[in-house]
Amino acid sequence: MTTVQELPFLQILPYLFLYAAIAAAWLPKMALYRPIKNLVPGHLLAVLAGISALVTGLISPVAVVVLLVLALLLWISVTNKFPLALRIVAGVLALLLALLLAMHKVPGFYNLLLLDKVRFSDDAIPFTLYANFDKGMAGYLMLSLFCSRAGSIGQFLADGKRIALPAMLTIAVLTGLGLVTHFFRFLPKLPESTLLFFAVNLVLTCVAEEAFFRGLIQEAIYRLGSKPAFGYLAIAVSAVLFGLAHLGGGTQYAALATVAGLGYAIVYHRTRRLEWVILTHAAFNLCHFILFTYPRLA
Repeated sequence: MTTVQELPFLQILPYLFLYAAIAAAWLPKMALYRPIKNLVPGHLLAVLAGISALVTGLISPVAVVVLLVLALLLWISVTNKFPLALRIVAGVLALLLALLLAMHKVPGFYNLLLLDKVRFSDDAIPFTLYANFDKGMAGYLMLSLFCSRAGSIGQFLADGKRIALPAMLTIAVLTGLGLVTHFFRFLPKLPESTLLFFAVNLVLTCVAEEAFFRGLIQEAIYRLGSKPAFGYLAIAVSAVLFGLAHLGGGTQYAALATVAGLGYAIVYHRTRRLEWVILTHAAFNLCHFILFTYPRLA
């Protein structure tokens, strides 16, 4: 088993920049002198993450090109000065490229292995954890260039009140289904890797997945029209696709993921901003990790 503490600092540095970039996505632009009038702090940190990853061998030049292409496609898709047809094509291509990155199908990324086939209980299947730089960078680009975010602490707190009930119901329903279907059993624990799991899961998994399925797919369907039917379609499509994306874990896992996707989609629907759906997703994953068999019964 490998932990972050055992890794050389230079290997961790790209992730520190990436984490800082994602956190900085909520900061306002910085007013500078010409030729840079408005600097986005997150973009600067993301560039530093990419450069340090390239220097340390975490990614290859091919990976750098792919990330730049994704950034360009996302920028085109939200820039009104381009023709609508071009923006739609760019958006579709960005969606496909982000999906390939999230599925680790793009060459040139050498993600760090943090936990290797660890069993948290005798009846659990082995668990392996990677620090997925490809998925994390895709998440940052979608979050910063396409997705809507709260503009103030007041708005964030107001959104929290609006989503509290569906968020709690989502966690409760998923917990009940997991127990009834014997996907997991009640098993409270606090492994040494708990903080490591939460830090990686929150930033490199939940941010990326919610930016993709809710901020990109669900939001894109909303923008097709203002009729309620588009809202229902957006919720259903993002939930089903979320389930299908987890089909590699088996049909039972995919079915539970579809239910989770439905709950997360409803949470997003209440605000059409990403903060609380990310936190809801991360909260359930942490509860699953600490209170139940993880990742599932063998």
